[in-house]
Amino acid sequence: MDEPLASGANRTAGWAFTCRHGCEALLAGELLRLGVPRTHRVLTDGVPIEGLVWADLDLQPGAVTLRRFDPVYALQVLPAAIELRAPSIAGLADAAWRHLAPMLKETDGPWRLHALVPGQLKGTPKPRLRRRADLLADAILERCRTVARLRARAWLAPPTDLGDRARLDVLAQVLLLEPERMLVSVAPVWHGVPQAAWPARWPAGLFPVADDPVAPASSFRKLWEALAALGEAPTAGATCVDLGAAPGGWTRVLRVCGANVVAVDRAPLTGAVARDPQVRQVIGDAFRFRPATPVDWVVSDVIAFPERVAELVEVWCGQRLARRAVLQMKFRGAPDWAALDGALAAARGHGWTARAKHLFNDKNEVTLLLADPAAPVSAPAAGPGDEP
Repeated sequence: MDEPLASGANRTAGWAFTCRHGCEALLAGELLRLGVPRTHRVLTDGVPIEGLVWADLDLQPGAVTLRRFDPVYALQVLPAAIELRAPSIAGLADAAWRHLAPMLKETDGPWRLHALVPGQLKGTPKPRLRRRADLLADAILERCRTVARLRARAWLAPPTDLGDRARLDVLAQVLLLEPERMLVSVAPVWHGVPQAAWPARWPAGLFPVADDPVAPASSFRKLWEALAALGEAPTAGATCVDLGAAPGGWTRVLRVCGANVVAVDRAPLTGAVARDPQVRQVIGDAFRFRPATPVDWVVSDVIAFPERVAELVEVWCGQRLARRAVLQMKFRGAPDWAALDGALAAARGHGWTARAKHLFNDKNEVTLLLADPAAPVSAPAAGPGDEP
């Protein structure tokens, strides 16, 4: 894990994965569990880049491969990345374009270009090299227009909120490690659970969550990020159950989406959500609650042992009490892979699609993203910070 990535022009046979800074060892260990022979830290000026792990994978990206290498602790993936160098922006753009052009010329579908810098991987507001990366992206897109004459309508700007519903077929990524050194990746996109995209549609896998002064707790950020990872959010008028709702951070998100909420907790809600007429509070045990009729969504940020969350999966998926579920599994110490694998297997055993992610706003916990494929898909109704 601590062995640095040997730099040099035209290095191939590797995939780069981003994660929340501080979780590099967890991601590297998970990649080893998935069969990766070796992982490395990528260095700039002799210092490891926080939030980035290089995996020795000599594999071309396809749907099956991307699905297999979708680690829980990875926010983004740069499949089949190549390291390139050039002394100028024009030279970097030429080198990147030569690598990207073959796949982009073959696709008629929509594609995006993400230009990344190391500080961006850990959410730095004004990271070093940001301006240079933007200029590099502009230069690459100019080559797309003038050299290859790719259809302008096939290129999509990076999304800014959950309302982005455009299908993404190909993602090109350029990570500017140093002024004259970059990683370049271009790959098809696998569409998963139920509208999720992998590689992620958000640059560096980071969904921009706006501040919300009305939310009674900062946990609201986790649910917005989970909905972005899921690729779907409740629509106006949907019925949602929030298990372990107090003080109401997640209930607030559901109300911003326009949903009606049943908030279940032994403690009462606080703030504006407690007075919202579209919120019905149920004082009681989140694990014993059952809706009288199936609902659209169930979400849970309840503090409990991992085995209890696996029980929630069994009940809600097995009895089809909801059509979408976002459930947090919290750990004490190291991740409980047995409980997590068991919960995912239980959901899939009942015919649900299931994915787990450690999101940027997650702490020592992971988020289960579950969908009943027999239920219809809904479009996001609002974005973070909007009023219901």
